[in-house]
Amino acid sequence: MRRMLAGLWAMLPLAVLLVAVTVLPTPERVPSHWSGRLPDDFVGGAGFLSGVLATTVVCTVVAALTAIARRVVPPSWCRWVLAVVAAVGWGAVALWGVTVWRVGIDGPEQVREWWPLLALAAAGLAGLLGYALHGRQVPSEEELEDLVPEHARVRPVREPRPVEPWSSVVYSRMLQVLGVGLVVVFVVVGAVVWWTGESLEVLVVLLLTGAGAGGFALLWSAVRVEVDAAGLRVRSRVLPWGVLRVPAERVAGADVQELDPMRWGGVGLRVLPGRTAYIVGPGGGPGIVVYQRDGRRLALQITEGDAAARAGAATLLQAAGQRVGEGSLS
Repeated sequence: MRRMLAGLWAMLPLAVLLVAVTVLPTPERVPSHWSGRLPDDFVGGAGFLSGVLATTVVCTVVAALTAIARRVVPPSWCRWVLAVVAAVGWGAVALWGVTVWRVGIDGPEQVREWWPLLALAAAGLAGLLGYALHGRQVPSEEELEDLVPEHARVRPVREPRPVEPWSSVVYSRMLQVLGVGLVVVFVVVGAVVWWTGESLEVLVVLLLTGAGAGGFALLWSAVRVEVDAAGLRVRSRVLPWGVLRVPAERVAGADVQELDPMRWGGVGLRVLPGRTAYIVGPGGGPGIVVYQRDGRRLALQITEGDAAARAGAATLLQAAGQRVGEGSLS
């Protein structure tokens, strides 16, 4: 139901535009480029309307297909697609409305450059609203049972006992090399940009991009996977930050599998529809697979081997089982 509401929200811009065209007369020409505070290039009003109309039609078709294709488009992808489509569609309608309004008041030659920026704000708000309308699709208990293998399901623990904490350190030489390489490359490129006298804005964007990409890779190059009564946590050993957490009450199951990078999306951190994987080497290896109650799976390679991975999975099942047992008793 929520998917259909988000789809309708993303398709509504076309109807609003068709109504607006009958109310607001199309101007002969509208500004299309600003080199300063006032426009220096113009396009015909009919051509501008055609472009906006084509954009909203495409958004309507994409939103309709996404909303009805339940078996083709995963819920996590559907949420983002409909949010983006809603942002583009409503942004196009807002751009049309603001442009026609200001041209009618000031004339095409006097429209300031910041008026069209209102369309960006409208697009952002429309995308956020579409994202919220869709919401997160949580599977029912019957659907969850189909997703979690029977041997990996959480069983209620009626007699709680202390959960012995478990942890394992995971290193990724590949991510370490990648992170250092990205930082070095962007620093060198930034030095060249500064030497050639490019603008400060370009230099700042380059350095921030390099620091972000390289820092993210370094953050995941060495982590500690911890399991205790609260659930599972992943902490970076490079920086004192927690990078991932799964509370015990959100765990529906856990087991150990051989993690093949070809099946889980590749090496490194991979966030895909319905699953997230952290695999440190091209050959993969044993790892803990956590089945969450929202339907997502989390796979973490454990470089200490199969026995360590099984100990971690057993500890997580115990912690989650005690949470389920506490809930049933209350």
